Amino acid sequence: MSNDKTYEALQEINIKQVKNLYDYIAFCKYSYKSDRNSKLNNFKSQIKSQSKTFQIDNSTLSQIQQISGIITDRNNLKNLISNLPRYSFALWVKFKLIAPYFSKDEDEFYIIQNPILKEKVFKVPMVRGSSWKGALAGAFKKLLNEENYVDNRKEIIESYLRIFGAGSENIKIIEDYLRERSKNLKDFKNTILEFMLFELGMKITKGDLDEIKNENDENKLIEILNNKISQKIQKSLSNLPVEFQTHKGRAIFYPTYFDKLSLEIINPHDRRKRAGTVPIHYEVVPKDTDGILQIVYIPFDGILKSDDELKSEVKQDLGILCKAIEKLSDEGIGAKTKLGWGRFELNEKIYCINSEENIDIMEWKKCHS
Repeated sequence: MSNDKTYEALQEINIKQVKNLYDYIAFCKYSYKSDRNSKLNNFKSQIKSQSKTFQIDNSTLSQIQQISGIITDRNNLKNLISNLPRYSFALWVKFKLIAPYFSKDEDEFYIIQNPILKEKVFKVPMVRGSSWKGALAGAFKKLLNEENYVDNRKEIIESYLRIFGAGSENIKIIEDYLRERSKNLKDFKNTILEFMLFELGMKITKGDLDEIKNENDENKLIEILNNKISQKIQKSLSNLPVEFQTHKGRAIFYPTYFDKLSLEIINPHDRRKRAGTVPIHYEVVPKDTDGILQIVYIPFDGILKSDDELKSEVKQDLGILCKAIEKLSDEGIGAKTKLGWGRFELNEKIYCINSEENIDIMEWKKCHS
């Protein structure tokens, strides 16, 4: 995009001048006129007559990846963790979208109703690190509810709290997990008692039993559970696992940037007439686009733990986090996942751990020393 003020707000832009991604974004942002529907249709026709996909310059993508600390060559992954504490590890996944990815931007002035989220300076479509964190937290929740992991639910909860941290928001996954395991209020009460006794190892008095038995509000029952956890923290910090105390998570989630941009249309149908109503335009990252997911795990809070205990925790967290990534690839990331959008296939799955110990993860490749 030129440095002069060629694209002032609400200025007319010649469609024929749109040749690259920056021109496209300028057109969409500054061609907000009364006849924008006609202009959009003409523009879409031009896109279809060409390639329908805008390709981002490789130098731009490489520059923003370098600024964000993303490793583009897996052979350099070892250097990323070599100076980190013992048992730190990095996960590096090169994936390919098998369906369009969409996450709505907050830009109010745009010719398309649903612009995709872009990096503010380089205007490159992206997945925020916080989006990866939230999506993977949801994948952990789904693992909790799978029959294959019935015997490992305690380990999944512990790993979740170590990886993502524990706070008023993060602990909510436990509340949702307890609710989903219970079909009615009576089962919900039994589930809370089971969780307090067998998962947290708390002592239950007759007064606790009566309080839970006589309470008929689910939110109040969750509040009782939170109070019991808080009381145990205050009474004896050494008896409650550190994972359940408020703390920062061990994992750092990096953003993902894509090098392509395209358009999709969803046309809702009238149920009675069975005909389309008003087509909705979406700016998306098209399928078959490659991306890199990078996660760094630093056990900063394990300095006072024994070597065997810390190694066991890291091995457990590494294995479950890899399973969560595989689960997420089937579920999808971003918006419109119920339509199948955001799904991806894992082409390269690499992990690199700062330890001489041999820790193997099935179907994942260890980086070269």
